[in-house]
This record gives sequence, structure tokens and C-alpha cells, in this order.
Amino acid sequence: MKKSLIAAAVALAATFASAAPTSTPLTFDNDTLYLGNTPGAGAFFDEYTFEVPYALSNISGSLNTTLLGNQDVDFTKIYLTNGSTVVYNFTQLLADSPTNGTEVWGLSNASLASGITYHLFVEGVSTVGRTAYSGVMTVSAVPEPGTWALALAGLGAIAFVARRRQA
Repeated sequence: MKKSLIAAAVALAATFASAAPTSTPLTFDNDTLYLGNTPGAGAFFDEYTFEVPYALSNISGSLNTTLLGNQDVDFTKIYLTNGSTVVYNFTQLLADSPTNGTEVWGLSNASLASGITYHLFVEGVSTVGRTAYSGVMTVSAVPEPGTWALALAGLGAIAFVARRRQA
């Protein structure tokens, strides 16, 4: 009897145990990252890693899920770290409800530097094992100060020529 109680307690404790996330490396394809997962029933904690392709980059993106009958994923937290520090939190843009059935979280114009492995963490709860979420993130290069100076010099030269022609 005692052994069965211990075995039952161990089995019950194992259902509440959560394994460390397995990191999924992502690579930009034409400045776009695609991600997603089909978590099992219960709480999930997914980790994705990536590096930005430009010295200074702006990154934007969204993750979403759609309610299908009793199949639902609810995000609890989505955030981006530089390995040790949270640098950006995604914000909930649309909460799912029986009328809209879609949940969307987004990040807009986050500035990131190259040479750092970033970690995107997605936390949530899935009602059944056949649910899914997906996301897309895009990156664009931030012009360096020298580029801006050259552009302003070019505009100044055009203005000078236009002014001379008027005179």
C-alpha cells in the first residue's frame, strides 16, 4: 500500500514537472523569420534563438493563434532576451474571445545589434494536444550616421544648384 502511494505521488509530481525548453535556432530568410509550434496539452515554454544580419537592426513581428472549437492556445508571456537580460516584451494586441477567436501579440521596431545571440521565449497554456501557434518577424537595417550625413550633403548640393539656377 505504501509503495503504491509513493508511486502515485511520484507520477502526480511528474505531471507538474516542467522540462527546460529546447532551443530552436532560426535563420533569417530574406530578412524574415518564421516560427511556430504545436505544444502538447498544458503549460508550454518554447525558446527560439537567432542573430540579426545587420550591424544595427530594427525588428518587428507578431505571434498569433486561432481558437478552433476546444483547441486553444493562450499566451501568457512572450519576451526577447540577449542571453541574460530581457530587452523587449511583446504586448498583447488582440485577446481571443468566443466572438473573434484570435489572439495576437506583437513587437514593433525593436533595435538590436549584431554579434549577439538573441533568445525569444514563448510561454503559454494549450487546452488540448492538437493546438498550434505561428509567428513571423522581419528585420531591416538601420542606416549608419555616415549614410545620413552623405544623404544630407547630397540634398544640400541639390538645393545649392537649384538656388543658383533661379538667380
